[in-house]
Amino acid sequence: MAYNVYHDPGNVMIDSTPIVGVESIVVSVRHKEFRAVGDGEMHESVARFTAGRTSGAITLIDPAGAAAAANLTGELSFTWADAKAQADKTVTIAGISIGGYDATAAREAAGSATLPFIAETAPVVADSQ
Repeated sequence: MAYNVYHDPGNVMIDSTPIVGVESIVVSVRHKEFRAVGDGEMHESVARFTAGRTSGAITLIDPAGAAAAANLTGELSFTWADAKAQADKTVTIAGISIGGYDATAAREAAGSATLPFIAETAPVVADSQ
């Protein structure tokens, strides 16, 4: 399993729709296990990982913006400064599908919202131009 947290991403877009106020993006890539045992075997004769599954969540400070983005689909892209202070990175994930939102609008406090997503591909990370 790969698990990445991108803090303070910039230029967050789903296709041509900007997502503003993003605090972090969490991405998880998991592979399901396939295991099989034959008659009388003491150990599994087949143990493989199957195709990967990508999912995650976008956390932002704007509950109203989250509601507007709750059903978007397309390509998620954003820029991110890596921890080694090298070149900024551009991250893209194709086939994203936002699955609603969870929002908190507290009294006299900053609001926050989470957009859970699934995707058809793993993230692609490249140096920004």
